[in-house]
Amino acid sequence: MTEAKTGTEAELAAMWRDLLGVPAVGPGDDFFEAGGTSLTAIKLLQRVEKRFGPDALSPDTLYDDPRLGSVAAAIDESARHG
Repeated sequence: MTEAKTGTEAELAAMWRDLLGVPAVGPGDDFFEAGGTSLTAIKLLQRVEKRFGPDALSPDTLYDDPRLGSVAAAIDESARHG
């Protein structure tokens, strides 16, 4: 398990732990392999929207590369170009 590289990654990891009921997640962990379903994905997208803004993460991005580090990077990239 690797420590979060960014604040976004740390916040996202906390969301995943809460939604998935897992004790720890790292940057290379896959949301769906960790137990995520389409329903928990919707819940995650709602939390991300509430915390980071309405266009911070698209469902396509989550499904295309559901690793924690990649999703956090996509959120950060969205914020830079927001």
